[in-house]
Amino acid sequence: MRNRLLVSTCLLGAWLVSGCESPPAPTDSDSPPVALPTPPGAGEEASLAASNCNQLVTKAVTASGDDGNVAANTQDDDLATRWSAQGTGVWLQLDLGSAQTLTGTTLAWHRGNERQNHFVVSTSTDGSTFTQAYAGDSALTAAAQTVTFSSRSARYVRVTVNGNTVNDWNSIAEVRACSASAPPSTSDSGAALPRLPYLQSVKQTSAIVAFRTANSCNPTVRYGEGTSLTSSVSAGVTGTRHAVKLSGLSAGRTYGYVVEACGIRTGLRSFQTSTLSTATKAHFTAMGDFGTGGSMQAKVMAVMNTPAWRSELLLALGDNAYPDGTDAEFQEHLFTPMAGLLREVPMFATPGNHEYVTNQAQPYLDNMYLPANNPLGSERYYSFDWGPVHFLSLDSNCAVGLASADRCTLAAQKAWAEADLAANTRPWTVAFFHHPSWSSGEHGSQLTMRRQFGPLFEKYGVDLVLTGHDHDYERSKPMFGDNVASSTQRGIPYLVVGSGGATLRPFATSQPAWTALRDNQAYGFLDVVVDGGTLTARLITSSNTVRDTLVLKKTLLKSATRVQASALEADEAAAEEAQDTPPGPTDDRAEPRQRGPVPPADTPESVADPEEPLPQ
Repeated sequence: MRNRLLVSTCLLGAWLVSGCESPPAPTDSDSPPVALPTPPGAGEEASLAASNCNQLVTKAVTASGDDGNVAANTQDDDLATRWSAQGTGVWLQLDLGSAQTLTGTTLAWHRGNERQNHFVVSTSTDGSTFTQAYAGDSALTAAAQTVTFSSRSARYVRVTVNGNTVNDWNSIAEVRACSASAPPSTSDSGAALPRLPYLQSVKQTSAIVAFRTANSCNPTVRYGEGTSLTSSVSAGVTGTRHAVKLSGLSAGRTYGYVVEACGIRTGLRSFQTSTLSTATKAHFTAMGDFGTGGSMQAKVMAVMNTPAWRSELLLALGDNAYPDGTDAEFQEHLFTPMAGLLREVPMFATPGNHEYVTNQAQPYLDNMYLPANNPLGSERYYSFDWGPVHFLSLDSNCAVGLASADRCTLAAQKAWAEADLAANTRPWTVAFFHHPSWSSGEHGSQLTMRRQFGPLFEKYGVDLVLTGHDHDYERSKPMFGDNVASSTQRGIPYLVVGSGGATLRPFATSQPAWTALRDNQAYGFLDVVVDGGTLTARLITSSNTVRDTLVLKKTLLKSATRVQASALEADEAAAEEAQDTPPGPTDDRAEPRQRGPVPPADTPESVADPEEPLPQ
């Protein structure tokens, strides 16, 4: 009462004197706090528990303001902390990261056993337009309580508080958004699939989930944003090799999926769709010469699969399944050791010379479901976009003479590549293939690739070229033609990333003047982050260290043409993606089944290269 009396006395005498001390600003604790009853299970770090709520994970939380008790306090599972702010109409907002199916909100009010709070819960899909879902008063309790509303899809949940029955302070200890039922389990149930799901051709509006079953059946994939699997699609026909296409997706969103096949249900996994051209960021990894099923591949994968380095997509630079690229070797040397990563990170591959050992890479094509946007729809070479980056995948085996004319020709591939690069509007361009244009490793530079495609890369502004083949890491200086670029030329760095798992090899010569850095001691992969006008590429070793860093910078011009084109991008993407390889089981393989176990290709002899045409 002392503070209230002081306020009244000063107000009464304000017109006579101005010497009264200003009263302290009110706070949410301007009267002695009353001990709160401890909810069951609560403690110093009690978790929020309430009935009728399957709690969803909040990705970010914001508020219209605070008094020092910040919004993040409502997500710390501690009922002793809070968000608080004064005034009618202040709000707290949850961002779930993607649209979810919501049925309610659980709240624990600070000092909720003393006063009832007047509040409104609203939801939104875009963070701008909100629809009221609930309005009312809180129950007179300090325990968590759930308010329910009609089911709806939303990404944002806003709690607007209009004071309480005691004052106009608004204090929330914890808040969560609720879905109707528990999310699907992340554990697989039933017998193990002989090949677990792996993601292929993930685009803006579609994705392919491929897998194999031991018995012939017609599987179903259930999918949706976040953990709300509201859509499903059937393979349509029975078989044991499956590739099921998910359609109707939105760009840059996170989708969850489960596979139901032959009485088996895989655990929930998630992936991100490609972002629009207006996006400024992208994160991808790349490595070649990794498909051994051996010890060093496992060490590289252990690092790549950590949260710090897990990217949005993986570029596989060839020699993906040693020694001969057979179907059994793809199973044992690629899909089995990399299953955990490939369930959530789509792989965009290019064929290596070891894949060409078996029927000119036909098992490679049978195991991959890649964009089919070259004139032949062959998947041997293709392109795709991911946010600000245009990716160009070439079949260097075709260019150096390992393919018969009915499969692939240099002239056709080169003509397609030029047309593709000329049509590109993305600010960054990355080309990848197997045989290196610049290398001082055992095989040396592949001059056909350099002289046939280098001028195209220079003409159309390719920023980075990634290759494998030599079992080492090497980064060139910016190159132009057959030399290091001059100060007036726009050079291109060429990187050999053949250190993904196959036995490393000594360099054939001393380090040439055009090499910026080379290493044949460290196994690893390349991590690349594009952020606006900066591209940063790092070689990450199997011991989780950064061995090399390349930074490229450019000024991005946002032309009116690009902005206008982006308005039609979703429709165009959907039309283009409809041309991807039709999914479905294909069990009529001529290749004989492997008898007995497939040993790892973990020795120099097992990854030795077959003879191929000499560089020209």
